[in-house]
Amino acid sequence: MDFALPDYVRHKDNKNLSHIPGSYGLPVVGRTFQFVLDPYKVLDDGYREYGPVHKASLTFQKFVVALGPEFIQQLMLDSDRSFSARMGYDSPLGDFFAGGLLMRDFDEHKFHRRIMQTAFKIDAMRTYVDLMHPIIDRQVDQWGDIPAFHFYPHIKTLLLDVGAKVFLGMDMEGEETKALNQSFLEMNEGVLALVRKDWPGLLYRKGMNGRRDLEKFFLGLVPGRRGKEGSDMATFFANEKTEDGDYFSDKVVGEHLIFLLLAAHDTTTSALTMAAYYLANDQAWQDRLREELKGLGRPELEYDDLGHNVPDLDHCFKEILRMNPPVPMLMRRTVKEVEVGGYRLAPHTMVQISPLYTHRMEQWWTNPHDFDPDRFAREEHKQHSFLWAPFGGGAHKCIGLHFADMLFKCTLAKLVQGYRIRFAKEDQYPSRIQHFPFAKPMDNLPLVLEKL
Repeated sequence: MDFALPDYVRHKDNKNLSHIPGSYGLPVVGRTFQFVLDPYKVLDDGYREYGPVHKASLTFQKFVVALGPEFIQQLMLDSDRSFSARMGYDSPLGDFFAGGLLMRDFDEHKFHRRIMQTAFKIDAMRTYVDLMHPIIDRQVDQWGDIPAFHFYPHIKTLLLDVGAKVFLGMDMEGEETKALNQSFLEMNEGVLALVRKDWPGLLYRKGMNGRRDLEKFFLGLVPGRRGKEGSDMATFFANEKTEDGDYFSDKVVGEHLIFLLLAAHDTTTSALTMAAYYLANDQAWQDRLREELKGLGRPELEYDDLGHNVPDLDHCFKEILRMNPPVPMLMRRTVKEVEVGGYRLAPHTMVQISPLYTHRMEQWWTNPHDFDPDRFAREEHKQHSFLWAPFGGGAHKCIGLHFADMLFKCTLAKLVQGYRIRFAKEDQYPSRIQHFPFAKPMDNLPLVLEKL
């Protein structure tokens, strides 16, 4: 089914925000560089000086910033279809995630989400647990013997190998993984490029070349999966059909696989890296997790354990995503006039909301900057339905949230049962944190893993 190009994509951003309080900062760059280094502080400065709704120049774009759970709810539920995700992300991500769910709106988004339905049903999810455990066990068992161990690159490799098996049905441990990982790395670097032109010699070109390599790889994969049975997502996607009984095109399936594998891989890599960081600083919580897992009476988590059998592990997962949500900012652009926080916004106005800031608002959370998984036992997050929103919400709520939950818990369970996690250096907490494109310590988290 073909969808006509919406008229609103042809318009430039509305930058007439004179009626909105706030300050753009420096000409052209605004507060971009401060924001990249410490997004919470920049948002908090604006909140305290101008209120929850204000204008700002961040990441070389002029936004209306709306801070708080009520604005996340308004933009995510979007009952009047006033906000475009496609145009919200068009400038930073449009070239890299073309065709992915993030770059589709309204009926088109709903139509394309169908491709992924079978791949995320419970029966499929059960098979993914069985596929990922051998890879997790094999690699994590080797980590304790690696000198000068840095957590981030090793968890990144592990999760790409898991992704290759679960998403693509391929065993890619080794050189193939390195090549695929390199393409993802180059694509991520391109996302952060300051000069956004696909010209020779520029970082953006390098990122686009990575994207083109990924597209070639995935498009070559799809035809061989048509009409076949398999337990991997690529096979599920390749065999989904439209209401007319036709397969989705190779290009459409390939583009969705690129976006989904990148989203699942890098976001969970970030979450597990930050989990290891906080747990290395909190030995008591490590011990609590071990005792809880020991009580299951078996070495590995099963799918049915994930919902209710490991509450401490669940609260740890939620707390990691509260403190460092994989996507710290959610962006939309208005498609028609709409009111946000008492201000009328013209069509084509960029709006930014922030799970990262909302997750640390002092009026909602107790000691919001402290690692405290027990806050979820106290149900602090239930004060507002969008107070904890690392996966967004509404029509665009992350379709892979249960998969991310499962992958995080299975991996962390293996890690804490096999090792005591300690920092490799003194004064490693707090570390300098890189926030974009995904959170991680700047030093890639050197650790000592003591075998238990």
